[in-house]
Amino acid sequence: MKKILVFILLSMMLTLAACGQKSPAAETPQSTAAVQLANPWHDITEAEAREICPRSFVVPEGAENVNWCVMDSAADPSGVPGALVQLSFDLNGNSFTAREQVTGGTEIDQSGMYYDWTVEDESDLQFWADGKMPCKTYRYFDENGFADLCTWYDKENGVSYSLSVTAKDLDGFDLRAVAGAMYG
Repeated sequence: MKKILVFILLSMMLTLAACGQKSPAAETPQSTAAVQLANPWHDITEAEAREICPRSFVVPEGAENVNWCVMDSAADPSGVPGALVQLSFDLNGNSFTAREQVTGGTEIDQSGMYYDWTVEDESDLQFWADGKMPCKTYRYFDENGFADLCTWYDKENGVSYSLSVTAKDLDGFDLRAVAGAMYG
């Protein structure tokens, strides 16, 4: 009797174990392809940037690693706002990002910099509109470093501009001087 009981229990255990396993054919194959997000930016030339945005930036003298790109998806079919043009470059050991966009009669901040600014100021840019181009400057700093932003708006052409930089130490640095050197 014990042998029959052991045989029945052993049969039940094997049946339960078999039910808990999936057959190889029932398994879902794992994809090895990585999911990639679409990049809304694509590279363009400086000449193409000038076609997109009137009074486009000029690359400052001494700049290295210069890259122009555009985000067409930022453009409205009406043309306002227009495509977002970006210029990135290195100068004097810092990496800068400049953006320009036709925004019609509205000034916007398209910098993509979202800080609780420590310092905000209003001033003028030299060389832009004979030194009478109003601008806003912003600075954020903490123990990790600095972030500077300068924004301005050309009413004549309906273009909003921004220039930004982040670095470990920007103490004594004036971003308006770099923006002034980019007048086209």
